[in-house]
Amino acid sequence: MKTRRAGVTLIEMMIVVMIIAVIAGVSFPALTSGLASVRLSSASGSTASFLTAAMNRVERREVAAAVVISPKENQVDVFTAASGNKPERSLHMPAGISIEGAEPRRVLLQPGGTFPRITLVLRNEKGSRRSVRIDPATGVPEIRREEESK
Repeated sequence: MKTRRAGVTLIEMMIVVMIIAVIAGVSFPALTSGLASVRLSSASGSTASFLTAAMNRVERREVAAAVVISPKENQVDVFTAASGNKPERSLHMPAGISIEGAEPRRVLLQPGGTFPRITLVLRNEKGSRRSVRIDPATGVPEIRREEESK
């Protein structure tokens, strides 16, 4: 009497692995593009929150502050008289996100008055751009999609 063995042959296993490899190869570019877009959205939101928090601290503490936007260092810093040469707070952009511009910009925030318009343009490695603007009258951040430049 012959006994029959149940199982998977090597060829069947290789076919399944090849199908999985093809699906992964096709979906990988879409996945990385999606991740770059999510990183850009997250960085835009973090930047808007960081700038709004800086303006709120200036109003609550009634202490002037300077916001320094450094494209080369890819970060935004807030300096006060109490912090001296070291930033009181810093926001570093995540990997793959850069601040557009060549030279650092400084914006002075004074308590009791209207704040200046602050605009930052962020770019991801795929070329997508978002601008983060703080409205000077209301202090409300606005995040907009910018046209892609080639």
